[in-house]
Amino acid sequence: MFSGKTALITGASSGIGAEMARQLAAAGCNLILVARRTERLAALASELGGVRVDVITADLADPHSPQAVFDQVSALQQQVHILINNAGFGFQQPMLNIPLVEQLGMVDVNVRSLLALTQLFATPMAERGEGWILNIASVSAWFPIPGMATYAASKSFVLTLGRALHEEWKPAGITVTTLAPGGTRTEFSGKARDSLDPNLEKAMMPADSVAAAGLRALVRGKPVVVPGWHYKALTAMVRLLPMKTVVRLAGAVMGRHR
Repeated sequence: MFSGKTALITGASSGIGAEMARQLAAAGCNLILVARRTERLAALASELGGVRVDVITADLADPHSPQAVFDQVSALQQQVHILINNAGFGFQQPMLNIPLVEQLGMVDVNVRSLLALTQLFATPMAERGEGWILNIASVSAWFPIPGMATYAASKSFVLTLGRALHEEWKPAGITVTTLAPGGTRTEFSGKARDSLDPNLEKAMMPADSVAAAGLRALVRGKPVVVPGWHYKALTAMVRLLPMKTVVRLAGAVMGRHR
């Protein structure tokens, strides 16, 4: 379906983003890879044969980066048919232990840059009457998490935005899908927390499986996809339990706030 089209992937230097790049390249999709680490992007680009691959180095914590990325794509004379907002990071620490500048940087990457890139690239998609947008949220979006408060709140924004735009942009020919993975074996999971509960480690999913689930859902036009039956069960639990209980359990399992 995406053969001959062009996908822009943020956070493409590792993890889910890199796996999506590999899978799309195998399907004949041209790529624009965006991340902070130029060397990692170049290494990934060198392994992807048979398609055009462009690399853009950008730190999406910089509020000016989304416009700069859009302008660089225009300079490449490329049309983006598929936008994958994968860049993101978080901390598993009490809020008062995280410097404010780092929390605001998290919001800039997880929320502000995603919103800006979505609107910037959706505008020409709507003019053409065709486009696909895949935003990466998290199962954390369903849970206020003591000990990961800002991260969970940022992913709740991504989920809510995606659900709304899925309906709002249907008449424009734009498909918006939100991928909400649970624990995934990536560099992100190591950076977000100092150590991982053995039971949570067992539930971690491989990045290639999560990437494949997101791309399948995008092709099928689904509004939201949660890979893994155990994570689907977790999100269903929110509808069954009192929110006070949900918050307490989320903090006990995921947060480290005491």
